[in-house]
Amino acid sequence: MPDTELEQALRDLPRIGTMVKDRGYRQIWRFEVGGKAYFLKFYPREGIRDFARRLFRGSPAMAEFLRLQLMQKAQVPAPRAVAVLMGFKIAGRKGDAVILHAIEPSVQLDRYLTDLQLSASTVPDRIHLSRQVRQVVHQLGRAGLGHSDLHLGNFLLSNGQVYLLDGYAVRRGGLRMSDVMQLAHSVESFATRTELLRGWQLLVPGTKMPRRNTMSRTLYRRYIARIHGQNRYFGRLRSGGWSGGFFKHFKFAKRWSKASGRDFTDQDWESAWPALMQQVEADTFTVIKRSRSGDVLSGEVILNGRPVEVIVKRAKRRFWLRHLTEIGPRVRARREWRKSWEAIVRNLPTAWPLIYMERRVFGYTLDAIIVYEKVTGPILARVDLDAMNRPQRDQLFTRVGRLLRRIESFGFGHYDAKSSNWIVRFDEQTGPQPMLIDIDGIRFYPWKQFGIRRLLRSLKERPAFNEADSLALRQGYAPYSPAVVEELEF
Repeated sequence: MPDTELEQALRDLPRIGTMVKDRGYRQIWRFEVGGKAYFLKFYPREGIRDFARRLFRGSPAMAEFLRLQLMQKAQVPAPRAVAVLMGFKIAGRKGDAVILHAIEPSVQLDRYLTDLQLSASTVPDRIHLSRQVRQVVHQLGRAGLGHSDLHLGNFLLSNGQVYLLDGYAVRRGGLRMSDVMQLAHSVESFATRTELLRGWQLLVPGTKMPRRNTMSRTLYRRYIARIHGQNRYFGRLRSGGWSGGFFKHFKFAKRWSKASGRDFTDQDWESAWPALMQQVEADTFTVIKRSRSGDVLSGEVILNGRPVEVIVKRAKRRFWLRHLTEIGPRVRARREWRKSWEAIVRNLPTAWPLIYMERRVFGYTLDAIIVYEKVTGPILARVDLDAMNRPQRDQLFTRVGRLLRRIESFGFGHYDAKSSNWIVRFDEQTGPQPMLIDIDGIRFYPWKQFGIRRLLRSLKERPAFNEADSLALRQGYAPYSPAVVEELEF
């Protein structure tokens, strides 16, 4: 490829190239020259902060170029660096850039695995894929290099070969425990415990794998810090005396929620909220529950031109003490908003929260509403167990027990796990899927076995619930502890 052809392509980059990603601090462009594809990572120079960062750390483009060369010398599978451009301009915007050979066709590993989960498909050649990820990271560590952003999104899969991306996050000094823990957190939803153990024995030989990931709590908190702000994932809204937050985007959709795969804008909610509130005030929604504790309504809202079936919960203060205890962040709608996202980020299936709004006077909340996507299916208390065969019933109650165990493994406890607080979503491919509703019953301090005991008490009232169902539930909760299974009597 002649240099003049590449130079001309770089001058015409905004016209001939495609911007793949824009994060403010960095843009990624794809372009083709001479029938070959390239990626250009552009780091703009803007403001005093960028000046100070470059003064002490140097150019990020040059740093990535040199670190990619280190990876090539260490024979770590990674994109090949072509050139670094200092003082490069895109549409009058000055910065530095690094050019890489494109690896195509390819897909990010987290996207690949998530798409398989959404289609309920098994991972082809799973053993080989898992081994490659472990070997790439091990090879990085043997070369005396580390990676401060080690997660599945920075692994690329192309024709069965795994490559490591984002050379800017590579550093000297070898792998750190935080690198390994971040990777373990990233693969938690996809890897088996055996695969995690093999990775630990390869990367941290001679030590015992910890029961809990010390990095996960930090990453969870980092995500939860966004749920009340204005960002790519959430937004803020003020309308007609009401104020609150709403859902906009989730990185990867969940099979148990259609809304999780949709993107919403500020304009969508600015038009949808007044229409939704008008229907609530006019009492045109279907009443699911109405009591002194509050209303639960079912209806439909139009978002981005498409209907979404929703559940509207409007809590009331039944006791006078609630007027004193539910102040600020203790308002029930806000508590449920936070707890729902605490569950979702931990991959616990629950009704998808769409928006919560509060009406305040002098900072005191007089009224609050939270809106969820409607989950199709009966509550566990009304599932027709007699219409299900034995394998389906065992699968259902085993999954319920497993979900209670997972809640406690995260340091939570479900203090209102009665059968009316579960919905069963029937999936043709994966079978019955229990989901959490009325998530306010989850507390951050677990009392072991409280949730399953509460659920067993409520299920015993059902004539169709028998000893085999109870055994499946208890074994799902404590699969490796026969003593606990026997202690939790039917």
